[in-house]
Amino acid sequence: MTTDCPKPMTYLTYPPTHLATSKLSFDIAQISDLHLTGQVGSAPSYQRFLQVLSLAIDDAPDLLLLTGDLVNDGNSSAYDWLFEQLRATRLPFVCIAGNHDVTHEIGTGLPFAERQHIPITPDSRLCDCHSMDIRVGDCLWRVLLLNSTVNGETHGSLPHTSLDWLDDELHHHPHPTLIALHHHPVLMRSAWMDAYILGNKEEFWQVLLKHPHAHTVLCGHVHQVHDIRPFTHHPVQLLTCPSTDRQFTPFCDEFTLDNAPAGFRMIQLSNTAHLSSYIKNVQNRQPIFPI
Repeated sequence: MTTDCPKPMTYLTYPPTHLATSKLSFDIAQISDLHLTGQVGSAPSYQRFLQVLSLAIDDAPDLLLLTGDLVNDGNSSAYDWLFEQLRATRLPFVCIAGNHDVTHEIGTGLPFAERQHIPITPDSRLCDCHSMDIRVGDCLWRVLLLNSTVNGETHGSLPHTSLDWLDDELHHHPHPTLIALHHHPVLMRSAWMDAYILGNKEEFWQVLLKHPHAHTVLCGHVHQVHDIRPFTHHPVQLLTCPSTDRQFTPFCDEFTLDNAPAGFRMIQLSNTAHLSSYIKNVQNRQPIFPI
């Protein structure tokens, strides 16, 4: 007897397309904004990421989702190191690009307006317009991954080809769906951060609002924790998560570092089409300042 139920993929398959669990929920650990820089494997940014990765693994996720700004300077050795660490977990994982993955920023000690931004070619392993089916009992969830970066720029934008792909995926697959991208499509009420928002956010939301099963948007970029419901007439929610590196103080018009600890967000997809999530932080840490 045959069945069309997706089968779990091996941990070596990248990027995964079909995943499944026999548990009551499928758990996704969202890890974001690593900003790996310095000596590969040993510099503080690498060690901070390993702390968060270990913390996430302790909670036994079914998938690791990395939502951009993985490496600060396009160093291919840093991506190789990162993918080695992820493969070593023997868990499915998937990565998308952030602005730092397509832009080499020169003068990081200067005010944002005075820094230089040089376009770089993103690592080929970072996903764009990629879909995943996740079977949780009798319930099918979908996760759609988008590349919101613009080479050489800090702000984001989605090309029309990506928006058309998103619309087509949502139209043909009426299952509860998560959409992951790097840039925030909702104002964070921080003037300096909102200057680097998803530039065509209105077009993005126009697509999602056509589809009632567009369940949750996940993004990185903001180095803050938010849970926002942007609309009263549509149930979609926006979730953000901490950085594994430094945190930005919420609701500040000027660039300001927070002393909040690093962490990740766990997203739990239930077999009854409900989503819950929680934030877990690395405790007992000293504030992280520029190094």
